Amino acid sequence: MKIQYHNRNQLSPDQEKRAGNAKYMTFEELLGTSDVLSLNLPLNPATKHIISSAEFSKMKDGVVIVNTARGAVLDEDALADALESGKVASAGLDVYEDEPTINPRLMENERVLLLPHMGTHTRETHKAMEVMVINNIRAAITKGELLNPVN
Repeated sequence: MKIQYHNRNQLSPDQEKRAGNAKYMTFEELLGTSDVLSLNLPLNPATKHIISSAEFSKMKDGVVIVNTARGAVLDEDALADALESGKVASAGLDVYEDEPTINPRLMENERVLLLPHMGTHTRETHKAMEVMVINNIRAAITKGELLNPVN
């Protein structure tokens, strides 16, 4: 697979080489030439629904979409429309626009692979969570307060 990407800043030639000879493209070029589009970006006001109906119309027919970033970077209703029209061949989602609710049109579509939000399922993250719990217990016992309270 050839790797092409868009980012706010282009990687250095050395970084591009280490990333499998990745090729920097404009966002428009990336949309129009990708067979598989993997979304890996933060959610902020500028990126909410960065992929919606207008962007799907610029993509190749039969594109595959993978979203492991944040749910709302992808307009799920537009994705459902693109799947139903055949513009998108399939989608893999690990995050959802209105977690924990999942768009019913996506749940019913057999060309969509839905996973529970798995981004934190690494040894490193589990260890960090365990340390956070231990530190919270210690602070509750010694200081009578929690470091990371949750309502």
